[in-house]
Amino acid sequence: MTMTRVQHFNHSPKSFETSSAERIGLLIFYLLALSLFLFASFFDRQVSQAVMDRSSVVGAFFQKYGIFGPNILLFSAFQIIAWVSFFSNYRLLQRFLLTSLFILLATNQLFFSLKGYFAYTLARLLNGQGHSVADPVLGQWLLGIALSAVLSIVFYFYIAQQSDSERRYLLKAAMFGIALVFVVSLVIGDLKLHWGRYRPFQMDAAMRQFTPWYHPNGSNGHYSFPSGHSTSGWLMVYLPFLLPRSWRRQQQFLLMMTVALAITIALSRVRYGAHWLSDVTAASLIVFSMVFLFSRLLGAHFVEAKTAKGQEGSKFF
Repeated sequence: MTMTRVQHFNHSPKSFETSSAERIGLLIFYLLALSLFLFASFFDRQVSQAVMDRSSVVGAFFQKYGIFGPNILLFSAFQIIAWVSFFSNYRLLQRFLLTSLFILLATNQLFFSLKGYFAYTLARLLNGQGHSVADPVLGQWLLGIALSAVLSIVFYFYIAQQSDSERRYLLKAAMFGIALVFVVSLVIGDLKLHWGRYRPFQMDAAMRQFTPWYHPNGSNGHYSFPSGHSTSGWLMVYLPFLLPRSWRRQQQFLLMMTVALAITIALSRVRYGAHWLSDVTAASLIVFSMVFLFSRLLGAHFVEAKTAKGQEGSKFF
């Protein structure tokens, strides 16, 4: 066994530490988020009264398209598992079955995302309306199959260029990503189900149905707390972990892009009157904390630091 491989196997969660850059980022995030949450505890109603606009273009856009974070993450994770299996040392039949299974699972996420939204998007493109074009099932299926084929080819070449150690890391990251979606969906789903909070746009003129976030109402058919769209946005912050640890610049770019998108989606929900400020802040705190926890279990940084030799990133296996 070479010295390099010994170093790879000697890496363990016990030797993994949160970087100084991450500590600063975490401090800033939690200070801002907790301060905002405290502010929202007292001024939720006033904030929504001041900013709510049901005709907001940005709010309407993210109402439709801001919910796909779990699907994007699962699609990417399934594709990675499919092609890592393809390039593995398993027997041909095993490789074929595993690759086919996970490509089908990825394609299902794509079809789920297109269902109902293909017709809406088509209507928007044709006449600026989102309700006047019937759902073209055949077109939806053809587009789904075509997109799945193209993206599968992209992921094939993406995995093909990775080393064995990078593929092992990506396989682990993909599996953790699937687990993350499951855990977050369970936590947020249960809170929404049992909190029973009315949304701002469901209020009467005097907002008599308003209750603060710390006053659960039980299961009553209302699901404002916490925000599902904000949950979707913050789940995408896990996507940088689906990049090889040596791709430091790409990790940095994707992290900035996903954080900016998550914040935009969260704020758009308040603007659109779909959620209170405390709803989106609570979801942001919960989901980002889950992403951070899973990253520690994975043993990976949001953006890997340069190694002592000046090379970017580090390998974990």
